[in-house]
Amino acid sequence: MRINGKIYLFILLFVLSLTGIALFFPKERKFADDAAIRIGAGNDISGVLMEAITQELSDQYQLHQAIDMNAFEDCCSNTAQWALNAAEINVGFFCNHIASYTAQKNHRVMIYAPVVMNAELIAYKPETDWAEVRRVGVTQGREQEKNLAKECYPQIESFYDISQKGILYAMEIGDVDADILDITHAARVPDYQYKPLTDRDYISYMLVVDKEFAETEAFQDFIEGYNRAVRRLSDPAELARVLGVDQDWIEERNLKLLEIE
Repeated sequence: MRINGKIYLFILLFVLSLTGIALFFPKERKFADDAAIRIGAGNDISGVLMEAITQELSDQYQLHQAIDMNAFEDCCSNTAQWALNAAEINVGFFCNHIASYTAQKNHRVMIYAPVVMNAELIAYKPETDWAEVRRVGVTQGREQEKNLAKECYPQIESFYDISQKGILYAMEIGDVDADILDITHAARVPDYQYKPLTDRDYISYMLVVDKEFAETEAFQDFIEGYNRAVRRLSDPAELARVLGVDQDWIEERNLKLLEIE
Protein backbone atom coordinates (compact mmCIF):
# COMPACT_ATOMS: atom_id res chain seq x y z
CA MET A 1 0.00 0.00 0.00
CA ARG A 2 2.84 2.31 0.84
CA ILE A 3 4.44 1.61 -2.53
CA ASN A 4 1.19 2.25 -4.39
CA GLY A 5 0.72 5.48 -2.49
CA LYS A 6 4.19 6.65 -3.49
CA ILE A 7 3.48 5.81 -7.12
CA TYR A 8 0.21 7.77 -7.07
CA LEU A 9 1.98 10.72 -5.43
CA PHE A 10 4.73 10.63 -8.05
CA ILE A 11 2.19 10.59 -10.90
CA LEU A 12 0.30 13.52 -9.36
CA LEU A 13 3.46 15.60 -8.99
CA PHE A 14 4.50 14.76 -12.56
CA VAL A 15 1.15 15.86 -13.96
CA LEU A 16 1.23 19.09 -11.95
CA SER A 17 4.74 19.86 -13.18
CA LEU A 18 3.69 19.42 -16.81
CA THR A 19 0.71 21.70 -16.24
CA GLY A 20 3.01 24.35 -14.78
CA ILE A 21 5.32 24.15 -17.78
CA ALA A 22 2.38 24.54 -20.15
CA LEU A 23 1.04 27.54 -18.28
CA PHE A 24 4.16 29.54 -17.52
CA PHE A 25 6.75 28.75 -20.19
CA PRO A 26 6.57 30.71 -23.47
CA LYS A 27 4.79 28.90 -26.26
CA GLU A 28 5.94 28.58 -29.82
CA ARG A 29 3.99 31.01 -32.03
CA LYS A 30 1.27 29.29 -34.03
CA PHE A 31 -0.01 30.57 -37.32
CA ALA A 32 -3.72 30.35 -37.97
CA ASP A 33 -4.16 26.99 -39.67
CA ASP A 34 -7.45 28.09 -41.20
CA ALA A 35 -5.97 31.29 -42.64
CA ALA A 36 -6.62 31.12 -46.36
CA ILE A 37 -5.64 34.60 -47.49
CA ARG A 38 -4.35 34.16 -51.02
CA ILE A 39 -3.58 37.61 -52.36
CA GLY A 40 -2.50 38.66 -55.84
CA ALA A 41 -1.15 41.91 -57.22
CA GLY A 42 0.89 43.17 -60.12
CA ASN A 43 4.39 44.55 -60.35
CA ASP A 44 3.17 48.09 -59.65
CA ILE A 45 1.88 50.19 -56.75
CA SER A 46 -0.61 47.44 -55.90
CA GLY A 47 2.33 45.07 -55.46
CA VAL A 48 3.97 47.55 -53.08
CA LEU A 49 0.72 47.65 -51.15
CA MET A 50 0.53 43.85 -51.11
CA GLU A 51 4.02 43.60 -49.61
CA ALA A 52 3.08 46.08 -46.89
CA ILE A 53 -0.06 44.09 -46.07
CA THR A 54 2.00 40.92 -45.86
CA GLN A 55 4.27 42.59 -43.32
CA GLU A 56 1.30 43.78 -41.27
CA LEU A 57 -0.23 40.29 -41.08
CA SER A 58 2.91 38.17 -40.94
CA ASP A 59 2.59 37.49 -37.19
CA GLN A 60 -0.95 36.20 -37.60
CA TYR A 61 -1.10 34.59 -41.01
CA GLN A 62 1.03 32.93 -43.58
CA LEU A 63 -0.11 34.73 -46.72
CA HIS A 64 0.21 32.81 -49.94
CA GLN A 65 1.13 34.72 -53.06
CA ALA A 66 -0.35 32.06 -55.29
CA ILE A 67 0.98 33.75 -58.40
CA ASP A 68 4.67 34.59 -58.51
CA MET A 69 5.27 38.32 -58.83
CA ASN A 70 7.07 37.83 -62.13
CA ALA A 71 4.15 35.84 -63.55
CA PHE A 72 1.53 38.26 -62.23
CA GLU A 73 3.46 41.01 -64.02
CA ASP A 74 0.38 43.05 -64.81
CA CYS A 75 -3.25 42.76 -63.74
CA CYS A 76 -4.28 42.93 -67.41
CA SER A 77 -2.37 39.76 -68.23
CA ASN A 78 -4.17 36.49 -68.88
CA THR A 79 -2.27 34.95 -65.96
CA ALA A 80 -3.63 37.50 -63.50
CA GLN A 81 -7.23 37.04 -64.62
CA TRP A 82 -6.87 33.24 -64.62
CA ALA A 83 -5.60 33.32 -61.03
CA LEU A 84 -8.85 34.77 -59.72
CA ASN A 85 -11.13 32.77 -62.02
CA ALA A 86 -9.40 29.54 -61.04
CA ALA A 87 -9.54 30.43 -57.31
CA GLU A 88 -5.75 30.42 -57.07
CA ILE A 89 -6.22 33.71 -55.24
CA ASN A 90 -9.25 34.89 -53.30
CA VAL A 91 -8.44 38.58 -53.10
CA GLY A 92 -6.57 40.71 -55.61
CA PHE A 93 -5.82 44.19 -56.86
CA PHE A 94 -6.92 44.91 -60.43
CA CYS A 95 -7.09 48.03 -62.56
CA ASN A 96 -10.52 49.59 -62.95
CA HIS A 97 -11.16 48.16 -66.42
CA ILE A 98 -10.16 44.57 -65.63
CA ALA A 99 -11.92 44.62 -62.25
CA SER A 100 -15.21 45.51 -63.92
CA TYR A 101 -14.71 42.95 -66.69
CA THR A 102 -13.81 40.17 -64.23
CA ALA A 103 -16.78 40.84 -61.94
CA GLN A 104 -19.14 40.70 -64.92
CA LYS A 105 -17.73 37.42 -66.23
CA ASN A 106 -17.19 35.61 -62.93
CA HIS A 107 -20.21 35.59 -60.62
CA ARG A 108 -18.16 34.12 -57.74
CA VAL A 109 -16.26 37.38 -57.29
CA MET A 110 -17.16 41.01 -56.71
CA ILE A 111 -15.61 44.45 -56.64
CA TYR A 112 -15.27 45.26 -52.96
CA ALA A 113 -13.87 48.79 -52.95
CA PRO A 114 -11.58 51.23 -54.77
CA VAL A 115 -8.11 51.19 -53.23
CA VAL A 116 -5.75 53.40 -55.26
CA MET A 117 -6.35 56.68 -57.09
CA ASN A 118 -4.18 58.67 -59.51
CA ALA A 119 -1.38 56.09 -59.73
CA GLU A 120 -0.23 56.87 -63.29
CA LEU A 121 1.97 59.57 -64.80
CA ILE A 122 2.97 60.52 -68.33
CA ALA A 123 6.75 60.36 -68.52
CA TYR A 124 8.97 61.85 -71.23
CA LYS A 125 12.71 62.31 -71.56
CA PRO A 126 14.42 65.47 -70.28
CA GLU A 127 15.38 66.59 -73.79
CA THR A 128 11.85 66.16 -75.17
CA ASP A 129 9.64 69.19 -75.70
CA TRP A 130 6.17 68.38 -74.40
CA ALA A 131 4.60 70.30 -77.26
CA GLU A 132 6.12 67.73 -79.63
CA VAL A 133 4.67 64.67 -77.87
CA ARG A 134 2.35 62.82 -80.24
CA ARG A 135 2.97 59.08 -79.78
CA VAL A 136 2.41 57.61 -76.30
CA GLY A 137 3.21 54.12 -75.06
CA VAL A 138 0.84 52.45 -72.61
CA THR A 139 0.76 49.09 -70.91
CA GLN A 140 -1.45 46.58 -72.70
CA GLY A 141 -5.12 46.64 -71.73
CA ARG A 142 -5.16 50.07 -70.06
CA GLU A 143 -8.11 51.54 -71.90
CA GLN A 144 -9.07 53.94 -69.12
CA GLU A 145 -5.62 55.51 -69.14
CA LYS A 146 -5.78 56.08 -72.89
CA ASN A 147 -9.14 57.80 -72.63
CA LEU A 148 -8.09 60.04 -69.76
CA ALA A 149 -4.85 61.09 -71.45
CA LYS A 150 -6.55 61.82 -74.77
CA GLU A 151 -9.24 63.84 -73.02
CA CYS A 152 -6.70 65.95 -71.14
CA TYR A 153 -4.08 66.27 -73.91
CA PRO A 154 -5.71 66.54 -77.37
CA GLN A 155 -2.27 66.82 -78.97
CA ILE A 156 -1.76 63.06 -78.50
CA GLU A 157 -2.36 61.40 -81.86
CA SER A 158 -1.77 57.71 -81.18
CA PHE A 159 -1.26 55.15 -78.41
CA TYR A 160 0.90 52.05 -78.64
CA ASP A 161 0.18 49.00 -76.46
CA ILE A 162 3.49 47.77 -75.05
CA SER A 163 4.37 45.13 -72.48
CA GLN A 164 5.30 46.34 -69.02
CA LYS A 165 8.86 45.09 -69.46
CA GLY A 166 9.37 46.91 -72.74
CA ILE A 167 7.59 50.19 -72.23
CA LEU A 168 10.56 52.28 -71.05
CA TYR A 169 12.80 50.79 -73.73
CA ALA A 170 10.33 51.83 -76.43
CA MET A 171 10.72 55.43 -75.34
CA GLU A 172 14.49 55.14 -75.08
CA ILE A 173 14.84 54.05 -78.71
CA GLY A 174 12.33 56.61 -79.98
CA ASP A 175 9.42 54.34 -80.87
CA VAL A 176 7.19 56.59 -78.74
CA ASP A 177 7.55 60.15 -77.46
CA ALA A 178 6.24 59.45 -73.96
CA ASP A 179 4.92 56.65 -71.74
CA ILE A 180 2.04 56.28 -69.35
CA LEU A 181 3.70 54.72 -66.30
CA ASP A 182 2.59 53.44 -62.93
CA ILE A 183 4.22 55.51 -60.19
CA THR A 184 6.50 52.64 -59.17
CA HIS A 185 7.92 52.43 -62.70
CA ALA A 186 8.16 56.20 -62.95
CA ALA A 187 10.22 56.13 -59.77
CA ARG A 188 12.90 54.18 -61.67
CA VAL A 189 13.52 57.22 -63.87
CA PRO A 190 12.91 60.13 -61.46
CA ASP A 191 14.96 62.54 -63.59
CA TYR A 192 12.49 62.33 -66.47
CA GLN A 193 9.86 64.99 -66.99
CA TYR A 194 6.29 64.21 -65.95
CA LYS A 195 2.75 65.28 -66.59
CA PRO A 196 -0.28 64.12 -64.59
CA LEU A 197 -2.40 61.65 -66.52
CA THR A 198 -5.40 63.94 -66.14
CA ASP A 199 -6.47 67.04 -64.25
CA ARG A 200 -9.07 65.20 -62.14
CA ASP A 201 -9.17 62.30 -59.70
CA TYR A 202 -9.76 58.79 -61.05
CA ILE A 203 -9.61 55.22 -59.75
CA SER A 204 -6.51 53.24 -60.67
CA TYR A 205 -7.00 49.98 -58.75
CA MET A 206 -9.92 48.11 -57.22
CA LEU A 207 -10.02 45.35 -54.63
CA VAL A 208 -11.69 42.27 -56.13
CA VAL A 209 -12.64 39.49 -53.73
CA ASP A 210 -14.18 36.03 -53.79
CA LYS A 211 -17.73 36.41 -52.42
CA GLU A 212 -17.47 33.47 -50.03
CA PHE A 213 -14.11 34.65 -48.74
CA ALA A 214 -15.59 38.10 -48.09
CA GLU A 215 -17.81 36.54 -45.42
CA THR A 216 -14.93 35.09 -43.40
CA GLU A 217 -13.11 36.34 -40.34
CA ALA A 218 -9.85 36.03 -42.28
CA PHE A 219 -11.06 38.64 -44.75
CA GLN A 220 -11.87 41.05 -41.93
CA ASP A 221 -8.33 40.54 -40.65
CA PHE A 222 -7.08 41.24 -44.15
CA ILE A 223 -8.98 44.54 -44.24
CA GLU A 224 -7.47 45.57 -40.90
CA GLY A 225 -3.98 44.76 -42.18
CA TYR A 226 -4.73 46.56 -45.43
CA ASN A 227 -5.77 49.74 -43.59
CA ARG A 228 -2.64 49.69 -41.45
CA ALA A 229 -0.53 49.30 -44.59
CA VAL A 230 -2.35 52.21 -46.27
CA ARG A 231 -1.76 54.49 -43.30
CA ARG A 232 1.93 53.61 -43.31
CA LEU A 233 2.43 54.10 -47.07
CA SER A 234 0.42 57.33 -47.07
CA ASP A 235 3.33 58.93 -45.23
CA PRO A 236 5.38 60.53 -48.07
CA ALA A 237 8.63 59.81 -46.27
CA GLU A 238 7.82 56.11 -45.95
CA LEU A 239 6.64 55.74 -49.55
CA ALA A 240 9.75 57.59 -50.76
CA ARG A 241 11.90 55.17 -48.80
CA VAL A 242 10.10 52.15 -50.26
CA LEU A 243 10.34 53.45 -53.86
CA GLY A 244 13.88 54.75 -53.48
CA VAL A 245 13.18 58.38 -54.42
CA ASP A 246 13.32 61.75 -52.69
CA GLN A 247 10.37 62.72 -50.55
CA ASP A 248 9.89 65.85 -52.67
CA TRP A 249 9.32 63.65 -55.71
CA ILE A 250 6.49 61.82 -53.92
CA GLU A 251 4.92 65.03 -52.64
CA GLU A 252 4.70 66.37 -56.21
CA ARG A 253 2.39 63.47 -57.15
CA ASN A 254 -1.32 63.16 -56.49
CA LEU A 255 -1.33 59.48 -55.49
CA LYS A 256 -4.08 58.51 -53.06
CA LEU A 257 -4.24 55.24 -51.13
CA LEU A 258 -7.73 54.67 -49.77
CA GLU A 259 -8.70 53.08 -46.49
CA ILE A 260 -11.62 50.65 -46.49
CA GLU A 261 -14.35 51.01 -43.86
